[in-house]
Amino acid sequence: RPKMAEYVQLLKRAMKHLGGHGGVRGALWQLLRVNDLKTGTLIGTDKYGNKYYEDRRNFFGRHRWVIYTDEMNGKNTFWEVDGSMVPPEW
Repeated sequence: RPKMAEYVQLLKRAMKHLGGHGGVRGALWQLLRVNDLKTGTLIGTDKYGNKYYEDRRNFFGRHRWVIYTDEMNGKNTFWEVDGSMVPPEW
């Protein structure tokens, strides 16, 4: 049987994920957009507004990711993300 401390740890981890994405609504939008919820350290933001994150607890190749901007050059890009939206310096 799981102990109460395990449930508390699970609840703390869930709250951290929800808080890192702007609450329940932000987490749902994130799930709809990229089908994944990750928390990590913000490494930087490029000139277009894309945000780059890192979490070294994940294995190599999955430890860095980008959250694309919602608008680029006046065009709504919320549902249309593309790897070419990342500038070469990143």
